[in-house]
Amino acid sequence: MKYTVLGRSGISVSRISMGTHHLNDPADMDKHVQNFLYAYKKGINFFETSVTYGEGYSELILGEAVKEMKKEGRPFFIMSKTHAGDHETFRRDLENSLKRLGVDSIDAFTCLWGVKNGVEWSGAKAYGALKEMERAREEGLIKHIAISAHMKNQELEPIVKEYPFDYSVQGFNVVNSAYRADGLKATWESGAGTIAMNPLATGDILKYSHIFDAIRIREDQSLVQAAYSYVLSIPWVHSVLGTFNSKEQIDEALSVLEEAPYSEAELKKVQTCLKERIRGTSLKERIDTGKGLRQRPYILREEAADLMEVYPLSI
Repeated sequence: MKYTVLGRSGISVSRISMGTHHLNDPADMDKHVQNFLYAYKKGINFFETSVTYGEGYSELILGEAVKEMKKEGRPFFIMSKTHAGDHETFRRDLENSLKRLGVDSIDAFTCLWGVKNGVEWSGAKAYGALKEMERAREEGLIKHIAISAHMKNQELEPIVKEYPFDYSVQGFNVVNSAYRADGLKATWESGAGTIAMNPLATGDILKYSHIFDAIRIREDQSLVQAAYSYVLSIPWVHSVLGTFNSKEQIDEALSVLEEAPYSEAELKKVQTCLKERIRGTSLKERIDTGKGLRQRPYILREEAADLMEVYPLSI
């Protein structure tokens, strides 16, 4: 495993992190607990969850894994989230999450979850959740202040300049990189760390493999490996977060770390090959693919339209 210091948080995190948003059959807790323990033994030490992920099971799953992880003695870090923007609900959700996870304090617990614009950021300040986060940090219940976002460059840049976040978990992949890379750079320059989530665009890179297969620029790469390699090679990304439903999926992601990061020329080649593939498809296929991509709340309409080179309102 390779590790890096996550911005001003000072913690040393694995270059591959593990999330819980897209667990298959989350009620099968034993299977997922074993997957988390396998990831931990392989060196993954940052785990992301929320009060609602996995049909409400994800914190319970991770809490069961934590019981065993504590026995190992090696460090691990947990981030959880709530949509509560008012201070009372935020505090209640935090306390309940600590109980489900079986920890006395958590590395990050935030209401800034999936933030897509400055208005949502302003709401966290206006309704008291941000102040409650800071209060909980003073009490030792939270160690770091973090934001989880799906923002374009011009939305993210002023926010990370305004507030000294310890780190950001930002949606980023080959689909939306043109709209978000400068935001990652601004986050880096602010002193905050970045964990990039959704490297597979919530599975759509695999769903539309006939198009995205073009990003496989190295010999014998799988599409998953190509997608992870691209994100890990962006210099402002500390770790890449994925959801894994099997040990084989964990191993496939970790195998990327055995290879050298992409050079600047290779990063450009990925985009060039993808554009050439897209331009070789019919207009109808580009529109249909764009429509599919933007069904996810994590890919914005203009990002999908720009990549597919179609009129935004057509998708």
